Amino acid sequence: MALEVKRKRVDVDLILDQEKAEQVAALGADLERAMAQHVTEGGNAAAKRIAEQIDKLRDEVKDDTIRITLEALPLSQWRQMLESNTVTENGIPKQRIEDICADAVRLMVRKTVPETPVDHLANVMTELSDGQISPIWYAIRDLNAKLIDPKDALESASRIIRRQSAS
Repeated sequence: MALEVKRKRVDVDLILDQEKAEQVAALGADLERAMAQHVTEGGNAAAKRIAEQIDKLRDEVKDDTIRITLEALPLSQWRQMLESNTVTENGIPKQRIEDICADAVRLMVRKTVPETPVDHLANVMTELSDGQISPIWYAIRDLNAKLIDPKDALESASRIIRRQSAS
């Protein structure tokens, strides 16, 4: 019996209108702060208001939005992609998020709505603003980089236990 690996998938929206994308990103940050504040019995009125503003903006840009379905990469492929997008300058490794996103999009896209050629998506990555590329970057990173090395986890737990028992 052949084993089949089922990888995590996530949908992320690429808003092509830079101004609106930046507004949505700023409102998202405001919503995060509002959600972190104390919530009364009646709910968080500020958070509800901000969420409604986000929904209104998203509705305004629905014709300029591409919904992208991304699927996690095998670990070896993710590592190879990171290595190929890492340069060392003065002994310091550096990566450009837009280059990683372009390569990742080529490998990870499973579906787009409306249907959009993957190469077109990858090529536009270098033209996006921070507010436009951030949701894509976070989705790519979260799908591929949240790995736990059992050995590292064991060593980390051991350090924590040693510190607690020493006090």
